[in-house]
Amino acid sequence: MKYIVFVLTALLAGFIQGIAGFGSGPIQMMTYPLFWALPVAAAISVSISVPLNLDMMLKYRQELQWKKVLFPTIPYIGICSAAISLSQQADRVVMKKVFGVFLILLAVYYLFVRQDSKTPMTLPKAIVYIVISALCDAFFGIGGPLMVLYFLSETSSTKEYLGTVAAFFFINGVYNTGYRIYCGILTLEQLPYIAVGILVILAGVTIAHRLVDKLDDRLLKRITYVMIGVSGLINLFS
Repeated sequence: MKYIVFVLTALLAGFIQGIAGFGSGPIQMMTYPLFWALPVAAAISVSISVPLNLDMMLKYRQELQWKKVLFPTIPYIGICSAAISLSQQADRVVMKKVFGVFLILLAVYYLFVRQDSKTPMTLPKAIVYIVISALCDAFFGIGGPLMVLYFLSETSSTKEYLGTVAAFFFINGVYNTGYRIYCGILTLEQLPYIAVGILVILAGVTIAHRLVDKLDDRLLKRITYVMIGVSGLINLFS
């Protein structure tokens, strides 16, 4: 059952990523904590998503703005490193409850708060976005929501945004995976899952690209966010 749920989750994560352009992390973290401790589940989720960001980064490399990647990446990596180290000592029962609340807030955010329009990004707001995102990435493997808004406000076109945000998450995904290996969170025991997960998640993206014009992506995304909220409730009260 573990393998079936893992494969189906990775496939759905790739499919949602292909339809919506984001969301693979929250989908994976709906089920991975059922099978692994939260730090390990987050590590597997991040490492599996690295090829997705590499593919997007290469696709839009002509529009990618490296200078806009550099500013948030440096503090993001530093905060993630410290938080990843702390995550191993955190009380797992408490972290499960915190994670449940986080998923609920994530679902509410995507369903009712998130705006696609550009809003001015002040330095204090940027710092808050970077710090919160880095902490969520380190503890839960989900650092995307606020950084999506950050890069939307910092880029001038859709292609520039897609290439730049993909480069940011690719760099941080590679670093965080390496650091988690260094900390002993990721071991050879998880390697088969990561290898299969990468293949499956890429298959999900491929399927999405072929079906994207035939699907109501808005309805699909809302169903997904509701599922994330339900998963949060299960983690909070189980």
